[in-house]
Amino acid sequence: MLPLIRLTPLDRAYPSRLRSLPRPPAVLTLRGGPVEASTVVAVVGSRSATAAATAHARLLAATLVRAGAVVVSGGANGIDTAAHQGALHAGGRTWVVAGTGCEHCFPTENAALFDAVARGPGTMIWPFADARAARPGSFLARNRVLVALADAVVVVQAGLFSGALRAAEQAQAQRKTLWVVPAAPWMRGFEGSLLLLAQGVRPLSQTEELLRSLDLIPRVALPNAASPTDPHPNFAPLLAPLEDPIQIAVLRATSDRPRHLDEIATLSHTAVHSATAALLTLALQAVVVEGPPGFFRRSDCPNH
Repeated sequence: MLPLIRLTPLDRAYPSRLRSLPRPPAVLTLRGGPVEASTVVAVVGSRSATAAATAHARLLAATLVRAGAVVVSGGANGIDTAAHQGALHAGGRTWVVAGTGCEHCFPTENAALFDAVARGPGTMIWPFADARAARPGSFLARNRVLVALADAVVVVQAGLFSGALRAAEQAQAQRKTLWVVPAAPWMRGFEGSLLLLAQGVRPLSQTEELLRSLDLIPRVALPNAASPTDPHPNFAPLLAPLEDPIQIAVLRATSDRPRHLDEIATLSHTAVHSATAALLTLALQAVVVEGPPGFFRRSDCPNH
């Protein structure tokens, strides 16, 4: 495990992105790699996210780090966790901005994830005193730091009263580019996302739009799944063999020509939300390709 590092704004190694804040954290405690990068994207969202939204967050984070970006999030359950997982298993860098001091772990079930990040090249970032426990005000302050570290912020899923909306407010206050993944008006748990869309926040329909806006070049190749020699042995592999019966049924329902999600769900006798989650996982494993939005085809076939 790498040692703890403590930095103040007077230290040269203090993150340059935080110096623009009117009141940067007086002390940062870090464990892992350096908190400097050419491109950083915050991926945030609901703690009680849907399966499809968490799968999309993993895929989005993996795509971003493969293109050379760092993914930053808050380490919470749901979307935050999925973003960190996707970045780790794509072999990239992810920063966790904790809502506590370094003597606490919140949520406790993410202890293995935080240890994996702290081994580097990712970084655990605690912007509070060591003994600071989790409390509501901490997460609002955490979001301020998280957003300051990012060039762009993506809200994958947000409820009407959620920390993700507070992060979006910080992005607007700090004049950071803000994106929100679109949601249908009948989808429960996405009321905050719909509110952001109604306010004119830019919808993220295709990840390529985000990559182009950041001058990033997408990379198709995926690293191998974690092995016994993986540097993060306490972290379960994300890219597991294709054994899930829903994924198998959904893959069989695809073809060399793009088919809409609804058609694939019907052909595979699978609920739409389950088919969506399966397709996003298959896309992360480069088994299927999305395009145009909502349509999927097998990746080993030419696009017609």
